[in-house]
Amino acid sequence: MEVIKKINNNSAVCIDSAGNEIVAIGTGIGFPSVPYTLEDLSKIQRTYYDVSPMYLDLLNQIPEEVFDVSSTIVEWFRSNANTTISSNLVFTLADHINFAIERENKNILIENPLQYEIKHLYEDEYEIGLKAIKLIYQELGVRLPKTEASNIALHLMNAKTTLGSENKNFHFEEVLSDVVEIIGKHFRMYIDKDSVSYSRFVSHFQYLLKREQANKHISSENYKLFQSVTKEYPDTYQCVLKIRDYLDKELDFKLTDEEMLYLILHVNRLCVREDCN
Repeated sequence: MEVIKKINNNSAVCIDSAGNEIVAIGTGIGFPSVPYTLEDLSKIQRTYYDVSPMYLDLLNQIPEEVFDVSSTIVEWFRSNANTTISSNLVFTLADHINFAIERENKNILIENPLQYEIKHLYEDEYEIGLKAIKLIYQELGVRLPKTEASNIALHLMNAKTTLGSENKNFHFEEVLSDVVEIIGKHFRMYIDKDSVSYSRFVSHFQYLLKREQANKHISSENYKLFQSVTKEYPDTYQCVLKIRDYLDKELDFKLTDEEMLYLILHVNRLCVREDCN
């Protein structure tokens, strides 16, 4: 196997014997100078095919044990799915789990208002979500709330479907483009649409619009947190107010304070590398 690009000491982009480009995980495989030939294939612990380059940096941002958990969950899902699953799912799910753990550690609870519909309409994915919560506790020592099962299920479902194919009232791409333009102009920053931060924001913004379309608004006990966050990140709050006004005017979507908190968190994550705050 030819190792052609280092990601970190334990992961690299490689070319397999059939000429396919893969992401390989294994202790020390990224340590030698590249390119080089890896003779001892027993060092390879996991491989991922057809991964979008925008997700590779997540291997430097997310703990390895979170990726291990994500890989196990995706294998459960893949073994029961009757359709093609996105090759990027392990990476996006690991990012979701890592952020859920961060929220739990900060006592930030964001309910999924679609949890009851998901539980009854997507029983297989929900069952995997329940197993995932137990696995996360066993392997990572973090006890996520049971409602997180529906969030994980929704994430799995999203690997098979997109908002654009289901929505007949507006084009998601146009709405997303307008919102990203609002963010870019507000912070006077360039948003790299090939970055993992952008992809992450798209995914969460998509969930927000799905909830709006289903008339299921976010509801939680985070009002005091909302007030605190608006004071801590006043510039991001002003940007989200512009997004709120845009969605109200163009789509008649009325965002609650809780949903604005949700957006503040994710706009902040989108532009954190640009030091917009």
